[in-house]
Amino acid sequence: YAWKKQQQEEQSSQNISSNLAGNAPRKPVYKGPPPKPNRYGICPGYRWDGTDRGNGFEDKVLEALHSKGRKKEEAYKWSSADM
Repeated sequence: YAWKKQQQEEQSSQNISSNLAGNAPRKPVYKGPPPKPNRYGICPGYRWDGTDRGNGFEDKVLEALHSKGRKKEEAYKWSSADM
């Protein structure tokens, strides 16, 4: 019994080391047209068909973030223009 247990442990350690070495199967990746950016930078799943089924919230959030930075930059340029 101890011999079988030791053999199983050796096999499992070999499997773990081979997976860490890069021999593990690779996950499929989405290969369609580039998706719209999102807040978190998450890539779409490989089964995504390219159709955006959202309600537009993500677009509004990104637009608000970009306009906020643009307004700050414009205000700085406006305040330091006559120096």
